Amino acid sequence: MGNNNMNMNRGSRVSPRNENNGSNNSQSACSELLKAIMEADFFAQDLKLYLDTHPDDEKAVGMFREAVKQSKACKKAFEESFYPLTAHSSGKNGEWDWLCGEFPPQS
Repeated sequence: MGNNNMNMNRGSRVSPRNENNGSNNSQSACSELLKAIMEADFFAQDLKLYLDTHPDDEKAVGMFREAVKQSKACKKAFEESFYPLTAHSSGKNGEWDWLCGEFPPQS
């Protein structure tokens, strides 16, 4: 049930707003993080459905918590590197930056 491909390297930051060269790398990083977010969210949702009928499965509960943690980490890395994913996460530092990025990312 686990997915080992969800671990992303969040050490490097790429910002398509400020970078003129290497846009292919930026788009690739953007796509990879979006994919990691979707995988973690799907896995968490799948586990949630399982836990609806198996609430005492401690291993599944731990996996669910880890999937939620992974999703939050990927979303944070994405928003720090690219643009807000939701209206709730926009407006940091007094700026209105909702939908500053390309959607969907161009590959």
